[in-house]
Amino acid sequence: MSPAAQDSTNAQAQIELHRELAPRYAYRYGFPFSRLFQEDWHAEMIGQAPGESRAILDLGCGTGFFLAELARVHPGAVGLDISHEMLKVSDQYIPGAKLVTGDAERLPFKPGAFDAVFCKGSLHHTRDHVGFLENCREVLSPEGLLVMSEPCNDNPLIRFARALLYRKSPHFDEGDQGFTRRGIIALTEAAGFEVTRVKRYGCLAYVFAGFPDHLGILRFVPGNTLLTRLFIRLDRLICAIPGLAILGFHVVIVARPRSQRTG
Repeated sequence: MSPAAQDSTNAQAQIELHRELAPRYAYRYGFPFSRLFQEDWHAEMIGQAPGESRAILDLGCGTGFFLAELARVHPGAVGLDISHEMLKVSDQYIPGAKLVTGDAERLPFKPGAFDAVFCKGSLHHTRDHVGFLENCREVLSPEGLLVMSEPCNDNPLIRFARALLYRKSPHFDEGDQGFTRRGIIALTEAAGFEVTRVKRYGCLAYVFAGFPDHLGILRFVPGNTLLTRLFIRLDRLICAIPGLAILGFHVVIVARPRSQRTG
């Protein structure tokens, strides 16, 4: 199968998968403890971009929960997702948002259109990772910033659990994958970026509070919001300690187009 045909096949598979998942995402964000965790995750990402950034793209915006918070800090932020079903759910989070149904591997924007591109868990849904990142660089201004958060597979136990979940659960595509810290840096640099920051995010709060549609035990625990706050604080401590940071479930990457640093 040619690369173009493979991309097309994957795009259709992702559309079908997320058509089924759209109601689950709405359910996921329906609990205060889950929203608390997601909001902390979002703040971690949004805080990486300068406040004066104006033209912002949320690439793979899904149901718009992240986009809603992004737009509060950067009004007029644009969201793109391949799943129209996902975008319809976004009306409850950010009515009247600037939304585009499109393929992240074929971006319908002019070169240099954005000051910052955010990708929360989008890259691993694609198959041509370098091509995806090159598209991000293409739509960024020379002074622009790319902020990504992607599944981290540095920990062998996390890597095994994630592979098993992707293989056995109908709510994941087996072709999706996580990345090692070193691997995602290499991909980002191969796409013409200079990586300026790398950190891991999410341990206890990620597992117990982030995805009640998959692991819902915290729904039945009294004081689950307070417990989530505790988990978030512990996660920050764990991810800041060398040796323990490998327990992080995600890796946050911040990068700039390499051309900004040359010439």
